[in-house]
Amino acid sequence: MMVPRVHIRLSAPGIKHLNLTQFGLKAIIVASLALTFSFWWVGTTTNETINTIESQTQRIITQTRQVIDQAKTTGIDLSEQAIRKIPQQVSFVKQVRERVGFSWTKLLTDLESSVPKRIMMHAVSLDDKTNTVLLNGSTQSLQDLNLLIHQLEKHQAFHDVILTQHAKKKKKGAKGQLRIVFSMKVSYEPQDRLSKTIKS
Repeated sequence: MMVPRVHIRLSAPGIKHLNLTQFGLKAIIVASLALTFSFWWVGTTTNETINTIESQTQRIITQTRQVIDQAKTTGIDLSEQAIRKIPQQVSFVKQVRERVGFSWTKLLTDLESSVPKRIMMHAVSLDDKTNTVLLNGSTQSLQDLNLLIHQLEKHQAFHDVILTQHAKKKKKGAKGQLRIVFSMKVSYEPQDRLSKTIKS
């Protein structure tokens, strides 16, 4: 005689759903812990980097102050105002370097070849900024003055001749003898400099 088998479930209903929920919660907790750890590690690393940069910056500031103090003892001004003037000084140095190759001998030779014999030059000066020659002189007639202007305009090194002023004045020590005193400016560009510019 066979005894029938009876299956009785001792677990409460819905236990599987509960297990799945617990597993999900555990996964969320693990992920949260991992994310929290990663944030903590990134924050710690960032703080260390910031501290390192701050220490380096402070060291650079200290070294800069030491350099400024040492420069002051030797008479060198490294203040912010002095540093702002550096571009102007560099520009001035460039201008000086450009003027190193200027030849007064060449200028006077070019003038001598253009100035008529009856004209007397009293002063010759050069404006470095505009490459302009300033001429002061005197002559006996307007024809000689016009000839000077014409000769300068013909010369290859001179251009833009401008007569700024002229007036008749009596010559000292000679009764009734008049001379024309004049001032003019003319742009000057030596031919050797022009040839160097064309070659470059």
